[in-house]
Amino acid sequence: MHGAIVWAVLGLFSGGAGAESSCVACHESAGAVPYLEHNFEDWKRSPHAKAGESCEACHGGDASKLDKSAAHAGMLPSTDPKSRVYFTKVPGTCGACHAAEENAFKKSRHAAELARTGKGPNCVTCHGSMANHVLAPRELEMTCTLCHRKPTRAYVTLLSLNTAEQALRRLETGVERASRVGVDVKAQETALSHAKSLYYSAGVEWHTFKMDAVLKASQEAARQANTAASELELKESQHGGKPKP
Repeated sequence: MHGAIVWAVLGLFSGGAGAESSCVACHESAGAVPYLEHNFEDWKRSPHAKAGESCEACHGGDASKLDKSAAHAGMLPSTDPKSRVYFTKVPGTCGACHAAEENAFKKSRHAAELARTGKGPNCVTCHGSMANHVLAPRELEMTCTLCHRKPTRAYVTLLSLNTAEQALRRLETGVERASRVGVDVKAQETALSHAKSLYYSAGVEWHTFKMDAVLKASQEAARQANTAASELELKESQHGGKPKP
């Protein structure tokens, strides 16, 4: 959903923390653990794996140890309130890397409900434990209606964010294409930078769940990107597509 495209493992991936993780070496060949909500393949397909973040980043333990007991030292089950992955602790654990999103979430009614009752939504409600799936608008709508009987603005806001992302891709592709044939793209590069900034800010502010503000910012990002893309396409047609000398 949020365009910032953040996105190893003993030869499977190059570089990153996972490349030297005993967690990866062991769980790659181990069978699925029946009581876990995710497995090695879920992690392998996730942005965390692509960024080189291994199991210990969330679960604790010592990934430098080869002995099972030593590697698991200090780890607690997710049902233990002291665990890093206990339901109410999840935002803080995710926030160790995703501070802007956590700070936005803290401003939300969802965070207040989570703190008050221990049953409000947290990061995994929308992102899953491995963040390897982004909810489509209809999936999001169904998730929201689990708690909200009245319609929310989340569905239309996510559609708007997706539209803004498409507009940014259109402009980015156009800038790359036009620059190859010698078209002046400075104005469009500036517009792209502004629109991206708006879009990324909207993506972070999404976590406040103040949908009116997020919707407005995403619509403006799409407008700026599409306007600049159309202007660039006009420049290209006037230029004639002649390659650089």
